[in-house]
Amino acid sequence: MRDQSASVFAGILGTLVQRIPGARAAALVDAEGETVDFAGELDPFDVKVAAAHWRLVFNQARAQPALRCAQWISGRASASSFIVRGLPDEYAVVVVLTRAAGLLGALRRAFADCASALGREAGWPPEHAAAHWFAIDVVSERNRPTAIRRGASAEPLEVIGILAAGLGRREQGWRIRTASGVEATLIREPGGLWYAADIAGVTPRDLEWLRHGAPSPKKKL
Repeated sequence: MRDQSASVFAGILGTLVQRIPGARAAALVDAEGETVDFAGELDPFDVKVAAAHWRLVFNQARAQPALRCAQWISGRASASSFIVRGLPDEYAVVVVLTRAAGLLGALRRAFADCASALGREAGWPPEHAAAHWFAIDVVSERNRPTAIRRGASAEPLEVIGILAAGLGRREQGWRIRTASGVEATLIREPGGLWYAADIAGVTPRDLEWLRHGAPSPKKKL
């Protein structure tokens, strides 16, 4: 049960939890470790304590000269794993995962999409709010993309190339062109999670309509 009213940030964090295999909760924290909002299945007190602790660890790590520009840290404890991702204005997202969950790797796409959504709500400058990767809703046949959903309709796409490098385990990638002429790179992660990047001539903000309707996958614990 929540101990505070849910903000827009809670919804964004909830989507992040849904998109990271093994994630149990996520919190947005400030520079002092105070939780702005959170989402997930864990007790609110436990989430906030974990978020405050790992924010402190993140601060200590970045106090070291060799790590002062670090944007990520991850670690494992006896029962859980943790990831901290730095954000503008000294904010950070802390994710609590099962101990056996993978750390970082392809999760950069889920974090990029989350950071972009948080940035737009927080009013961060566009260079901080934009994401290299962002989640979209793709229509596919046998895991091959055929269209991008746009509300109740779908815009057909043409596959103009297949990615042969730079993919994680069980990932698939394509270079595509939509019917309106927009080119992009699509990645399908395990579990049917789709992300777009490398938009030719436009930014994710210009394609805001692509973001709406991207479903949060059902959690498998």
